[in-house]
Amino acid sequence: MKANVFLTLISVLLTGLIGYWIYDIAKGQEQDTLCGICSSVCILLTIIPLIGIQYNSGRMGVNIRILSGLFLVIFLISHFCYAIYGIKMPSYVIVNGIILVIFLSIFYKMQGMKDV
Repeated sequence: MKANVFLTLISVLLTGLIGYWIYDIAKGQEQDTLCGICSSVCILLTIIPLIGIQYNSGRMGVNIRILSGLFLVIFLISHFCYAIYGIKMPSYVIVNGIILVIFLSIFYKMQGMKDV
């Protein structure tokens, strides 16, 4: 596993733009800044394995990219729904925290697997 600096930088810039977009949608609501920051963090943690990392094993790389892509879509849907319909802080933190922990645990487990 090796990080590609240019693609990682593109991932960070893309995450910043998506985070600002979500912040702009949630503007005027009570926790709009928190929505923008948390969405940026969650999306960054899924988009870097998707775009910015090169994997030694082709099969493992495809599996991790599919996992990251699925969770990226889940995070985008979740954050846009919270931004559009309003943020209720406890549910926002709990739902996105559970999704993030599930993603990180599966990602960690997949990294430790050997290519068969």
